[in-house]
Amino acid sequence: MKWIGFCTDEELMEATLTMLDWQQTVGQQRGCRFHVHDTKEFDVAWSGAIDWIVQEYFPRVYELGVRYNISILSPDLFSKLSSEALFEQSNPVIPTQLCETLAEAEQFIGEQYQRGI
Repeated sequence: MKWIGFCTDEELMEATLTMLDWQQTVGQQRGCRFHVHDTKEFDVAWSGAIDWIVQEYFPRVYELGVRYNISILSPDLFSKLSSEALFEQSNPVIPTQLCETLAEAEQFIGEQYQRGI
């Protein structure tokens, strides 16, 4: 998912639920175990949605097969701090991996598949 510009926490949650729907209708059938969030062009703090992501979204998407959340970090300080806050949330259900680039995220995914995840 590519995040661009600005949105409210409510809009972020709505877009995230669209990802949940996608995982249920397409991703699960394809064996999608990773969700990648490219926030390079995201210019907003979204830390107000972190508790909802961890407590509501992650358990639901885990049930549909997702095992990792990957955030490609934004150069925007507020967005980057939000990604880092999500990373720091202790979440045994779906851990968050931080990456600087899409290539780094792809490498991480490849390594996880080699491990059998």
